[in-house]
Amino acid sequence: MKRRMALFLNLILLAGCLSFLFLWPLLRGPVAFHAGTAGETAQLLATHTEAAEPFFTGLAFSGEQLPYDIGTSTFYLPLNMETKEWETGTLTSLAADVSLLFEEDFTDADKQEAIKNGDRFRFYAVRGEEYQECWLTVTGLPVVSIETEAAADMEVFGGSVYFWDSGTKADWTSSSILEANIRGNTSRTYEKKGYKLNLKKQNKKGEIVEDKKSLFGLRTDDEWLLNAMYSDSSKIRDKLSADIWSQIGAVQQEFPNAYFGTRMTYVEVFFNHEYWGLYALMEPVDSRQLDRTKEGEGAPEEYSYKSVTPQSEPTEELLSQEAWGETLSGYELKGVHSSIDRSAWEPLLSYLELRDLADDQEFAEKAPLLTDQEGALDVWIYLQAVLGIDNRGKNMYYVSKNRGASQKIYFAPWDMDITWGDALSEGTDGKIWDVGLNTALYSERINWSFGDRLIELDVEGSRSYVGERWKELRQGALSDDSLTEAIEGLAAQVVDSGALARDQERWPDSNSGQDYGLFTRMALYRMKLLDYYFDGNLEEYLGLGYQ
Repeated sequence: MKRRMALFLNLILLAGCLSFLFLWPLLRGPVAFHAGTAGETAQLLATHTEAAEPFFTGLAFSGEQLPYDIGTSTFYLPLNMETKEWETGTLTSLAADVSLLFEEDFTDADKQEAIKNGDRFRFYAVRGEEYQECWLTVTGLPVVSIETEAAADMEVFGGSVYFWDSGTKADWTSSSILEANIRGNTSRTYEKKGYKLNLKKQNKKGEIVEDKKSLFGLRTDDEWLLNAMYSDSSKIRDKLSADIWSQIGAVQQEFPNAYFGTRMTYVEVFFNHEYWGLYALMEPVDSRQLDRTKEGEGAPEEYSYKSVTPQSEPTEELLSQEAWGETLSGYELKGVHSSIDRSAWEPLLSYLELRDLADDQEFAEKAPLLTDQEGALDVWIYLQAVLGIDNRGKNMYYVSKNRGASQKIYFAPWDMDITWGDALSEGTDGKIWDVGLNTALYSERINWSFGDRLIELDVEGSRSYVGERWKELRQGALSDDSLTEAIEGLAAQVVDSGALARDQERWPDSNSGQDYGLFTRMALYRMKLLDYYFDGNLEEYLGLGYQ
């Protein structure tokens, strides 16, 4: 009996210990750290000397080292800005000989307000008889930190890249070997660069191989893009437009594994331990995104072409090319190919020949056979809605997909930062491009030649399709409520995370200061204008056209 009682008591004690271990993080409250009293701080400053050179870079949250700006000794803690409660975890020094003293218990503050205001909480790193003044900033966005021996304006470089998630503290950090290059056409002229990231890792054999990751709710892959959004004063145009396209035309029922567009999420970036600003991390529109049949996979190879600059040569001349490579008159052939000849360019050439046909009847007969006509009309409607003037002659993917014994061209708009009334003009020095709001755009037609011609000739009822499709979209993705919610939601992400203000401070010469209320009013005004034209007044609308 005594043995049974002892065993029973031991089980109760074990259960109590386990419960204490599991409940301790909850019982102790939110973020754990040593917050000193005013007296402790005063004594430290009186008895210790400020270090001549910063020595502390190793602040950790729950054992994971945090990103930091070395010039200001500011560390960044990514937390979920959607929740009011402070996350549970411990702030510690990764250096055994360094202790930490926070000036105050910052968890007494409102977490969401602290994130939005970019509050900086002071603490001291203490080593021997000296101390270093440091700061902690809480951000509401994920963080990406690039470490390399290269400068930020080097075209191609290697190094390491680190990721911190803000939405979770389970498996919230990761890292990769990095191969990177500057990306963009017009945007590469700006001082804040965009980058393409290729993630690598070392396998058990010591070989460097692809490192495919799922980052912040996006797809699992080893290739990523960092969009600098330098010229967009709102920092929401590209993502707003991409999100709308995802509801209008990025998904095709006939190709369930393909996505004809990009998805993106906001992040804050550090470059060599220097705060680098607000970016959008994007999925590339590549073979995987498009579910493109590649060379040697059995079925006829599918192709994709990216229009990076307006076509510079007449189509007639392109049809008689003698040499073929990865580029052609403003277009790029995407993907990896063992060899390139005319056959690789044939789908695009057939589209361009169709687009430029002089015979209207022949155009009307061939257009539904060679292209995704409804997709083209969706692109046309989309460009009218978002005022996509920079996508009329470039910033479009043309994707050749198998349809039985033949192939059709499908469309994927890309790079939507010059939208919603923004217009591009050459800077006074001839090198830097200026972007500014042109309110006259809100009453113009965005003249995309292929879509225009489908509607002008009413190919297979294109006008009726546009009218009905517009009504459908005005009940969904382009309704006043949906647009207002989308604009306000994205504005809240960049503002309430504190990132927009930090980006403006880091890049004072970039476009900034968008009035989001004005943005919303002008977007809804554009919708009302299109309501009028698409409801029986298309002929009048086709008479307009932005030059």
